[in-house]
Amino acid sequence: MSGNVRKSKWKRAKVPEPIVLQPRDKEIIASVYEFEFLTREQIQNLFNFHCTVRANIRLRKLFDHGYLSRRFLPTDRGSAKALYLLGLKGIQIVSEQSVEDPLEIKKKQQKLLEKKDLFFSHDLMVNTVRLSFYRAFKNYDGLNLERWISASDCLQEISVYNQKLNREEKIIFRPDGYFRYVHNEKLYSCFIEMDMSTMSNNRFQSKVMLYMKYAQSGFHQRRYGLKFFRVLTVTKTRERLCNLKAVTGKLTDKIFWFTTLANVTPDNILGQIWERPRRDGNFSLLEG
Repeated sequence: MSGNVRKSKWKRAKVPEPIVLQPRDKEIIASVYEFEFLTREQIQNLFNFHCTVRANIRLRKLFDHGYLSRRFLPTDRGSAKALYLLGLKGIQIVSEQSVEDPLEIKKKQQKLLEKKDLFFSHDLMVNTVRLSFYRAFKNYDGLNLERWISASDCLQEISVYNQKLNREEKIIFRPDGYFRYVHNEKLYSCFIEMDMSTMSNNRFQSKVMLYMKYAQSGFHQRRYGLKFFRVLTVTKTRERLCNLKAVTGKLTDKIFWFTTLANVTPDNILGQIWERPRRDGNFSLLEG
């Protein structure tokens, strides 16, 4: 095959160029599985892969050889955005590094392939926030990201009291992620909520009430070993932030912290970009 023949972005090359897996390749494969999917830009940021041309060439080889899969999200303008997911040949590499059952890894990947585009757009924003935290923690001395749990793994069925029905009922507690970090020898616990501006005020108030019940119930302490936690809510716009902040303030001035996606960068995310209900000014996640 001539080197001038343009490769299809949708299909793997029938005769892929040779590849010898490097340590960074295996780290990329493992990270794509850990995050469920990553864009090329996110992979570059995560691994300080500065040259876009080289990154594209390497990711193309990993795709052609089946270590990674690709899916494309439709966009309003320009070409579709490529998402990299774990490929079949990558399953064994992930299994060897994590000691996770290959069949379980394969099941998770099948669910991802069946996910609708709308949910990928939401999770793409969650990954943006997650990557900013990863890079921010690397830049601070005396700061350590103790663990991160993805949405699917921190999903939990809990019992809450329904006043209207006058009885306990089972509901699904479904945050967009959870992480813990150590700062000045103190452990902090945080849930992530990504707001896409699609939820009504009443629905968001219901979510606030659920978190309040969760905080009072002891479920968090039993599962994560800590009594207190924060709910870090990232919105698309400043207007939406003010709206949700006011809605939350009618119920509580505790646990909820708000910022906009534009503020979410590795340099800013731990600093004074966060706002709280019923309080003036901005706050830092490094405050006690």
